[in-house]
Amino acid sequence: MSVPNMANVFMPAVGGLVGLWAASKIVPVMYHWDLIPGVGSPAYWERAKKIRYDYYSEGIVYSPYDTGDPIKELPAESVGKMYLRQKGGGWKLQSEM
Repeated sequence: MSVPNMANVFMPAVGGLVGLWAASKIVPVMYHWDLIPGVGSPAYWERAKKIRYDYYSEGIVYSPYDTGDPIKELPAESVGKMYLRQKGGGWKLQSEM
């Protein structure tokens, strides 16, 4: 058996060290951006405490931006445009009923 050259011995160790360095830079960012499944950052838990779960009967008003204060009323341009499922099947706009 031949003696392994130095590159075959040290390169896996160098690759491991580079990987550990990269992980030390990437994992904290992933943690704060809530990109790790099953793990929530402190900011996530703080925001989750403010969610009101008693709005289920009022419907949901979607907003493209999270400003911290949710929209509680339907915008005037959206009134009567809800897409409703009919009892017998099919779909209709609220304004058609």
